[in-house]
Amino acid sequence: MDESTGKVKSLQKAIDILDELSCARNGLTLSEISKRCGYPKSTVHALASTMRDRGLIRQLPDGSYALGIRLFEYGSAVSRAFDISDLARPYLESLSSLTGANSVITMLDGDSAVSLDYAVSPSGVQIMPELGVRLPLHCTSQGKLMLAFLPHNKVMSIYKKREMKQYTPHTVSNVENLAKILADILGLGYAIEDGEYKVGLRSVSAPVFDNSGTLRYALTTIGFFRRVSSDEFRYAIEATVRQARMLSTALGFEAT
Repeated sequence: MDESTGKVKSLQKAIDILDELSCARNGLTLSEISKRCGYPKSTVHALASTMRDRGLIRQLPDGSYALGIRLFEYGSAVSRAFDISDLARPYLESLSSLTGANSVITMLDGDSAVSLDYAVSPSGVQIMPELGVRLPLHCTSQGKLMLAFLPHNKVMSIYKKREMKQYTPHTVSNVENLAKILADILGLGYAIEDGEYKVGLRSVSAPVFDNSGTLRYALTTIGFFRRVSSDEFRYAIEATVRQARMLSTALGFEAT
């Protein structure tokens, strides 16, 4: 334990290993984990063996490591603790029905946006969001909305630590341009994604506030809209903002 900070270094290393495994589509070998985390193989082996014994990770037939069932159990317990899914469900379904597109409720977690629940429209091309997936902040409507409500110095600190990855030719590439976009979002009261994360995909996100007036969630409409200037997308903006306000009221928020 680092007495000066009160942090347990071995636990930090174990979490780093779990983070790397969560990003891998297939299992990772001991050598791959060691290289990605920058820890000696002996350290990785000791931590992996302990976590394997406790069900946090599992060893595949080829000897590589993957996330274990115990993490799914933990995640399910966390999900049950978030009653926002039950509360937001009618608004998600209503929004999806109104727009003919999918709707998603998202929260900020560290430097990512995490989807908590969604509703799928019965019409049109389906986009199936994955619950718990971490989305980048700088190129999704959910993420940009959340960044807009953070203090400027917090936004700057996030992008001092991590690269603004270029997902498409439309992705904003520097923090100065991002700052201008965030200022516009605050003025509009909603955020738009126009093919910045995935080509052809467009979305609009509106803020959901709690009873203290703090931005707690983003309510999003997402689909393969033709253009952000189209009548259908303009209607999606209006519907998303309206449903987000109603959900905010349900959370106890009183607009001034």
